[in-house]
Amino acid sequence: MCEDRKKVEALISRLSEVEGVSWSEARRSLHKYVCEGRCEWYRTKSREAGFDRLDLKDEERRLIGKIIREVMGEADMEELKWRIHRILCPGHPRPRPKIRDST
Repeated sequence: MCEDRKKVEALISRLSEVEGVSWSEARRSLHKYVCEGRCEWYRTKSREAGFDRLDLKDEERRLIGKIIREVMGEADMEELKWRIHRILCPGHPRPRPKIRDST
């Protein structure tokens, strides 16, 4: 998990640089990208926090996906999203994706 934490910090820094936004805004965008809205926090507190994971534009989603691939490699994107979310929102984890059978 320590390695994932370093990668998530690198993701946020890279996104902040590319988008020209603050570190906290880049973190928020990344969280919106990886969040599935299944955690208790999202169901109970996201509205009052102004956190709508659906407000990312397609262009932002493509950019974030590209940066995730650059920093974290070519693993299954759903697994990567899960790994990122558990760093960004540790008290409210999203369910781990099922491992796909490659046969």
